[in-house]
Amino acid sequence: MTQSVCRAVTRKRRPMIHDAEVELLTRTHGTPVRHTLSMQADEYIRSYRWREDTDRRAEVVFAIEDPQGQLWLHAKSHYPSHIFRLPSGGVHWDESIEEALLREVREETNLNVQIEKFVGLLEYRFHHGGKMARFASYIFHLRSSGGCPMADEDESISEFRAVLPLQLAQTAADLRNLIGDRRGWGQWRAAAHDLVYQHLTG
Repeated sequence: MTQSVCRAVTRKRRPMIHDAEVELLTRTHGTPVRHTLSMQADEYIRSYRWREDTDRRAEVVFAIEDPQGQLWLHAKSHYPSHIFRLPSGGVHWDESIEEALLREVREETNLNVQIEKFVGLLEYRFHHGGKMARFASYIFHLRSSGGCPMADEDESISEFRAVLPLQLAQTAADLRNLIGDRRGWGQWRAAAHDLVYQHLTG
């Protein structure tokens, strides 16, 4: 009797920032602005940035520009009522950055897009109680062929809003000025909006 043996397949666990991958993205989509930002983490950030079972190595942030030159922002039901921001999504451990970007765009907007520019790579160093956790945002400028975004049913997006690039300055300010348990989150999220604003407005 022949015994069948099944071996477990371990998928590749990629690093948060891989130089060869960044170099490939740069050759394909342009040279990004790179910054390392140190931030004080509040309890909200600490609760998930220090998790050992996290399913993501980084995130993608995407500024989708429509044919009228406006950018799509989104809101979620658990955000403060006046807060809209650029969409983002996690990069799984076994995904490339570009794979994650296109998957997240599809899940969160279902828009047809082209990658216009690799805008930035922000590495965050969150500090809390004498400990540090690292995370990274890969930020892209995309162009859509038109239409309104529509999130998949299992996404928690409650509303979309189109704004002009100049309005991103106010979006960043709204995030940065949050108080309460979203204060640290708002300051973190504001950084990507600052970078996109600078990219689009010069």
